[in-house]
Amino acid sequence: MATEADCPAARVVLAQGRLLTPAPWPSSGAPRRGVGGRCHRDALRVARLLPGAYVEGFVLAPGSEVRAHAWCAAADGTVFDPASPDHPVLAYLGVPMDSEFVVAFQQRTRTKTCFRGVLDPEVQARDAHRIVQAGVPMRAIVNIGHILPTPVADLPAWY
Repeated sequence: MATEADCPAARVVLAQGRLLTPAPWPSSGAPRRGVGGRCHRDALRVARLLPGAYVEGFVLAPGSEVRAHAWCAAADGTVFDPASPDHPVLAYLGVPMDSEFVVAFQQRTRTKTCFRGVLDPEVQARDAHRIVQAGVPMRAIVNIGHILPTPVADLPAWY
């Protein structure tokens, strides 16, 4: 079992995250997809082009593999995942953020050229661990997706 010390980003996602609906990439009218390995950058690029949000959190892939990931979501909570074209995902759980907040965060932390996400441990160290300690500011969270049930969101600090 992971602890808060092992993955402080998981604590933020469990406290503030939303469940989002997997969906295939639109066949027409959508922005260009990204390439593997740059999910944070590609998700932010697409989120700035579409109404919705940049989302950072975790995905559940077939075989019970959970991995950190970033994607974007439409206003109805439907996922647009520009970085995982060949990897089917069973579930998305993440914190939907306003893309302009993320751009401002990049500027403050000087991570625009090598952005690895708002919740990345090295980026958080650079930003005095503000978000992993206090959470994503409420003004930056976009109200989309399904809120987690209270028992999951209120896990004790030692979980």
